[in-house]
Parts: sequence; structure tokens; C-alpha cells
Amino acid sequence: MSETADFIADIMIAISNCSLYRKEHPAVRHLCERAHSRLDALYIEDSFSIALLDDSVHVNGQPFSEKSLHVKNFIKRLRRKEIEKIIISRGVTADELMEFISEVALSGRITATYPHIAWGIIAVKLSSGAGVDVSTVMGENIEKLKGVFHGVSRFKRLDMVGLEEIVVSFIDTLSQEVNILRVISPVKSYSEYTYTHNTNVAVLSIFQAQGLEFRNEILHDIGLAGLLHDVGKMFVSKEVLEKQGKLSDSEWAEMKKHPTYGAMYLATLPDIPKYALVAAYEHHMKFNGKGYPATRRKGGRQHIISQIISIADFFDALRTDRPYRKAVDPLSIIGLLTETSGKDFNPYLVENFVRSYKQVTAVLS
Repeated sequence: MSETADFIADIMIAISNCSLYRKEHPAVRHLCERAHSRLDALYIEDSFSIALLDDSVHVNGQPFSEKSLHVKNFIKRLRRKEIEKIIISRGVTADELMEFISEVALSGRITATYPHIAWGIIAVKLSSGAGVDVSTVMGENIEKLKGVFHGVSRFKRLDMVGLEEIVVSFIDTLSQEVNILRVISPVKSYSEYTYTHNTNVAVLSIFQAQGLEFRNEILHDIGLAGLLHDVGKMFVSKEVLEKQGKLSDSEWAEMKKHPTYGAMYLATLPDIPKYALVAAYEHHMKFNGKGYPATRRKGGRQHIISQIISIADFFDALRTDRPYRKAVDPLSIIGLLTETSGKDFNPYLVENFVRSYKQVTAVLS
């Protein structure tokens, strides 16, 4: 690996150790001292910078192409902390580096200041005055997701950095666009349904989570779980997945296996949030314990993240034209959610979704 990749690996392992132990642990101090010793070879005009620019990483202003697991996890950690650029100036000490690393390891925002380390946001990605509209941003994210899912197999890992970037874009978009119905995308073709639906479910899940005042890493995990809830459909035959008529009994039986396929696949990946695996398996279960896959758990219910995603899945599926039925208007879907509250869906979460939706539509009316 390059000296930069070695530096990032030391930092990322130190962050992981901070999460397990105290920052004063000898292993953390050793890694910080080793990372500090590498900086002399990395400075350009007395500073070293790492910047996240859309899909690429730049080091000292130049593209950085190495994609080791440590680099990917470091990028993911920065995005979750809402950090897009770090600049380390000559004069930094190993102790200062260790203090900064310990804050990166914690949940929540960085609050301390450091004399030789600066960090922050490079630029707002979506702005009403920038000539970029929501539909363009969402269309780009659908294409990114298609690229991530392309060629998925039981032996190929997902590009988690790419998925993280999509989730960050969703959160940024929702912070600037009030109308949730403008953010979720229309389906342009049957073959595009899975990708568009996954992005919409992620956005609707984040929308609900924000109404529940979830923040930071849990918000990102919910977005990832929404993006990946239907990943098991990648292992269902294309003929069944894209059939434009009603499924036969055998085809429907095959389709109902996708939660199991998805959970089994995600369980093989080392860097998947546990919520994504659970939601992939549970998103077609119901609040009253019915639905599929059938489970023998006594008194067991869906995880709350799965319940959030189930509502998002239901809302987006019904508002979309399908070969066997026409789209249902949003207010009618709200009515159906309310009718099935307590049976199919968690009443508290339905109330949150309806309240959040009505707050948006009240602002727009």
C-alpha cells in the first residue's frame, strides 16, 4: 500500500480501538504515534488534506484511487460524521491526533477545536440557485444504485462507499426540499422498478426517521437498510421479477423467498449494518406477526427499523403503476395505512408518518 493508505489504515484501526477501549489504551496510542510518524512524508507545503468529492477521494488535491477496506471504512466514517474534508497542518502532535481520532470514534458531532486539524463541509451539493433540480439528483442516485447492484452475486461484495454516498445525498436533499413527493421518483419502466423503488423506500424511511428525531449514524443505517431491503430480488429470476401480468402460484412462491435470499446474502458481508440485514428479512412481516417469511418466534415482532421500512415499502408500492393495477393516490394510501394500523403496521409509526406527511402538505397548500 502507499504511505497515504497506511496512514488511513492506522487512523481507522485506532478509531475502531477507541470504540472498543478508552482513547488512552496502549494500542490506540501506538497507532496514533505511528500515523503521526507517517505525516512527514505526506505533507505538501506544510499540510496534508483528504477530501471527499462526490464519488472520488482526493489527497492533497489529487485523485486517490486505492480502495482497501480500511480506506472504504474511513470514508464511510467521515460521511457519517458529515465531514467532507480534513486538513492536517505541520506541527500537529500525536496527542492532538489522538484527541481528534477519539472524537471521530464517538457518536455525534465533533465539538472540540484543534490547532493543527481543520475539518468541515466542502460545499452544499443541492441548492435551489445552483441549477440542479431534485429529479436530476434522484435520477443520478438511481443510476448509482444500478451500478452498485450490477452483477451482484453471492460471491461479490457490495460497494458500501457508493451506497453511503447515495444515503448522504438523500439526507442532504431532504434537508432542502420540503415536498417529499418531489423527492421520491416516478418509475419510468418495468426494468427500472427495483432500483427506483429501493431509492424511494430509503428516502421515505429517512423521512419517517427524521420525524422521530433520529440522527447521525442511526439515520444513515436506516437509509442503507431502505436501499438494501429488496436486495434479495437480485437472486429472483428476471422472468418473475419483470413479469407484466399476475404471478402464478409457483412464481409467487419464488418471489416470497426474496427476504430470505437478501438476509442470507447480507449476512456474508462484513461491513453491513445489522439493521439492513434484519430489515431485508423482516420488511414483509406484519405488526401482528403475520406476513412472510413465516417465523416460529413466540411473541416476536419486527424490529422498529423493519416496521419503518414496511410503511415506506407499502406507500411507494401503492403509489406506483404496476402491470396488474393502477397507482393509488397518496391520500388514499394514507387512509389505507390508518385502516390497517395496529394490524399490519405499528400504530405509533403510522401516526408519525401521517403527521409528517400532513405537515409537509400543509406547508405546500
